[in-house]
Amino acid sequence: MFCLGEALLDKKFWEAILELLKKYNNTPHHKDGKILGSMTTTPHPLAVYAYLMFIHTNASDPVIFKEIENMMNEIIYELAKLYRGGESGILTSGGTESNIVAILAAKKVFSNKSNTVIAPDTVHVSVDKACDIIGCKLVKIPTNGNPVDASTLEEYIRKYNPFAIVITAGTTERGLIDPVKDASELANEYNVYLHVDAAYGGLLIPFLHRHGIIREDLRFYDGVSSISVDFHKNGLTPIPSGILLFNNKRCMEKICYNAEYTLYGKYCGLLGTRPGGSVASIWVLLKHYGLDLYEKIALKTYNIATYAYHKLAELEELKVFKPILPIVVFKHKYINYIELLREILNKGYFLYKSPSLEALRIVIMPHVEKSHIDDFVNAIREIMQ
Repeated sequence: MFCLGEALLDKKFWEAILELLKKYNNTPHHKDGKILGSMTTTPHPLAVYAYLMFIHTNASDPVIFKEIENMMNEIIYELAKLYRGGESGILTSGGTESNIVAILAAKKVFSNKSNTVIAPDTVHVSVDKACDIIGCKLVKIPTNGNPVDASTLEEYIRKYNPFAIVITAGTTERGLIDPVKDASELANEYNVYLHVDAAYGGLLIPFLHRHGIIREDLRFYDGVSSISVDFHKNGLTPIPSGILLFNNKRCMEKICYNAEYTLYGKYCGLLGTRPGGSVASIWVLLKHYGLDLYEKIALKTYNIATYAYHKLAELEELKVFKPILPIVVFKHKYINYIELLREILNKGYFLYKSPSLEALRIVIMPHVEKSHIDDFVNAIREIMQ
């Protein structure tokens, strides 16, 4: 086995470092302000340090790596305060895995219901994946690009008798927030598992609601069975850092499997090996900065999103959609959005699409500054000249 001292004396080590530096220099960096579509950001240095310190650990083995389990329990405790519930949870690789595991848990809890999941048509593609893997039917509710309507949701519950409902607190294309409270009341009334995909909005909505910026709140209302949140989005931790919270330990137990060859005796979730470094990175920020850090991020990103909205709206050729969360969607009134995206990519900017609106979107992540928005708007002006 190589130790650091031996590696530093190895010529191949330094050759590899030089090759890595070349690759690194050819890779876009968030700090340059050109990555404006991806829901990723630069991790906090303390989170990176914690990740590296515990990079050798496996979060699925709490017997060997007891401190990782202790940190995970503290994370769940802090998030339970934020969401007013959630007595158990697991680390995941992110929103996709969280959605798959949540639907699997729902299927096992409500095995007596029809083999159907219902969700608004704005739901993330990972829900399609989950139903494909698990072998259940996904029925999508047409929303015309709006949050799902509670009365329509009830109609679909009555018609399909689903074992699960999946709604989104911060959709990928637009940042829409489905009505969590209304959906929870329906889930409670009809005895259906309700999963809230808050991978993007989970660290934004509670704080923006607290400040009166948005009406919808995110919490474990009676009827909410699980909530997912990604810390590698607005939480400033390295990828992968997702958390899936359950409001009932019975749901958690449904996704645990016997593994008698291990010291712990079981694995929970999809993965047998999960990075303990991710747990450490989440824990260290929550422990030493607290939820106040995420409140500041939520307010900052929303403020810059509002700034971006007004700057883009100054361009008469653009139609700009008012942001709900820190996502700004826009389209050219005369140029096809794919053609416009091609021109933007040629300028070195990386945006994602909002296909349902035939538009493009900017996601204001923690690394984005107003100066980045100014530069981007100038680039758009040059394209339209």
